[in-house]
Amino acid sequence: MNPTLFVLDMVEYNQLKVRREFTLVSYMVGLLRGIEHNPGVLQRLSLCVPDRYVWRRRRQPLLAVPVARTNKLAKTPMTRAIRVIYELHVRIDVFLCGSSEFAIIYFML
Repeated sequence: MNPTLFVLDMVEYNQLKVRREFTLVSYMVGLLRGIEHNPGVLQRLSLCVPDRYVWRRRRQPLLAVPVARTNKLAKTPMTRAIRVIYELHVRIDVFLCGSSEFAIIYFML
């Protein structure tokens, strides 16, 4: 194990990459909840609204992941955030959970 990662784990501190991603995802969830205001980004989000959602056993994705024709598009912050929100949406309801619960579930991923 990398010594730096070992020390970070001992003091329960997260890497910069994890903290950046958490901030990005919490901002996107804030946009969806109406807490944040950024019409340019909100306009690019595509909500999935399935028909007869109540009768399905599996949870459908909350947001449509943009189809990436290049690696650069596949790794954009918005695409990464949408993928992480999908992983969170399988475990919790991102519209109803509190910010502390959101953080706990996110760091458990």
